[in-house]
Amino acid sequence: MPQKRTMILTRCGFPGIQRYGAAMWTGDVGNDWETFRRQIASGLSMAASGMPWWTYDAGGFFRPGDQYTNDDYIQRMIRWIQAGTFMPLMRVHGFTSETEPWRYGAEAERIIGNAIKWRYRLLPYIYSLSHKVSSEGYTMMRPLVFDYPDDKNALAVKHDYMLGGNLLILPVTEPSITSRTAYLPAAKGGWYDHYDNSYLDGGREHNINVTMENIPVYVKAGSILPMSHDKQYTGDLKDEPLEIAIYTGNDGEFSLYEDEGDNYNYENGACSTIDMKWNDKSRTLEIASRKGSYPGMNKNRKFNITVNGQPSRTIDYNGNKTTLKL
Repeated sequence: MPQKRTMILTRCGFPGIQRYGAAMWTGDVGNDWETFRRQIASGLSMAASGMPWWTYDAGGFFRPGDQYTNDDYIQRMIRWIQAGTFMPLMRVHGFTSETEPWRYGAEAERIIGNAIKWRYRLLPYIYSLSHKVSSEGYTMMRPLVFDYPDDKNALAVKHDYMLGGNLLILPVTEPSITSRTAYLPAAKGGWYDHYDNSYLDGGREHNINVTMENIPVYVKAGSILPMSHDKQYTGDLKDEPLEIAIYTGNDGEFSLYEDEGDNYNYENGACSTIDMKWNDKSRTLEIASRKGSYPGMNKNRKFNITVNGQPSRTIDYNGNKTTLKL
């Protein structure tokens, strides 16, 4: 099928396999907490070795026989899935299992459903990062030392990681906890909670509240996050505004990448990028002229601009440079 983009998922490979665009996962693993922690460490090691496409069997491949009613297992499975939401690939798989969320009870279904919604909402960000993997040799799932090489405390962090340069992911890897200690790297301007937009400064440890609803995720000051609406599938291209989320405290930039999504026409230039820059001192957002085009591209669209989680304004973007004072 030369006109369709292929997806190769393999649990076997040698150094250099990344040149073929294949994705790796860690095979048939258990589901206990220690295995979960080791999976995250393995993924970060894979990323550091130059293998950008990695994931795991969220929930573990081998599961207990009473998995649908075992409260301890369901808690572990939810934490596996929540962390997987913020990995290069999100995948759920289990041996002799029917892994649909609704099989684990209404509460688990609701929580897992919310995690999946966040994955779809973040697709513009994740897809733009995936373009950087192809075009720049970038790595999406990043040990903290990648982005904070001079921060000695960041070097010691084992299981927390960055998704791109803007999102700090803090997986919950212990059972039944209501708080956890987390080190937030020394980023200029600090960090914002991804869910409630509360602020924490960087360069020190914090004691962070933990619930079953989400794992803690923080957005770096100066970030520009493009986010979509709730989707049922990746091709659900509703004509709804794209949210452009700005987080103040530092200058920032981001390049929104888009293409047809299911073929190789982008290799011949059928794609577009929209560069965005935030000047924190002047509180100015510059949206550059669109570069490139592709069949079916929405030439005119609406952007909902938010600042630190609060609605700011909605603009009509027709591909020409726009500068906004926020």
